[in-house]
Amino acid sequence: MKIATLNIDWARKTGAKNIELFIAEKDFDILVLTEAIDLELNCFKFKYLSDQIPENVEYEGLNYTTYLGGKKAYRTIIYSKYPKINNTDFQLKDNRTSLAVEFSTELGNFVFYATIIGTQYKKLPNAKDELYNCIEDCERIYLSHKNLIVIGDLNTSFLPSEKSYSISSATTIALESLFQKLNLFNATKQIEQNIDHIIIPENINNLLIESKEFIPENIFSDHKGVFITLTHTS
Repeated sequence: MKIATLNIDWARKTGAKNIELFIAEKDFDILVLTEAIDLELNCFKFKYLSDQIPENVEYEGLNYTTYLGGKKAYRTIIYSKYPKINNTDFQLKDNRTSLAVEFSTELGNFVFYATIIGTQYKKLPNAKDELYNCIEDCERIYLSHKNLIVIGDLNTSFLPSEKSYSISSATTIALESLFQKLNLFNATKQIEQNIDHIIIPENINNLLIESKEFIPENIFSDHKGVFITLTHTS
């Protein structure tokens, strides 16, 4: 199973079509796009969107309709080859920034919690609120769904030598504490100069066979895309 994530910065740099053609050549089973518009990715049978950012009004300091030339803005979208398995309401703190969907896969059932922390990078109170929302959401989901995968744009490098790639040391510490508390493993931690991550349950860490960049930064946006591959043990 291949899982990937990429912040496309609203497809402003290269346009939607270039991203669509690029993704079509990949063999991802689940893809999370952040700062997204609704792309036509026919390689996926299913897609699930966070609540749309309001149109034609200023939202958190920006009129997205004007900014994106009329395109509809979604902070998180999950494209999947698997349908969601139920209609559980995960009661998230911010449905415009985060999205939680449960899938049944060949490796088991997993809840994918897709989010952004730092929608305006270090700007307060946004960055702090989004951090606390993520922590509260994940802790609540974990009470009933131990197979939790946290994925998306965390605006944080977890490598000690890359503190400048993080919102703040407090954010990094808080997220690391969350992962430890919920028995999660950061599968993309060792990818250098990377701030978008895929966090998986520790109990499937032995199924992880690769964790790589699939596109460098400054191609579609100032983020690099990363993916992991999980497989059954022999």
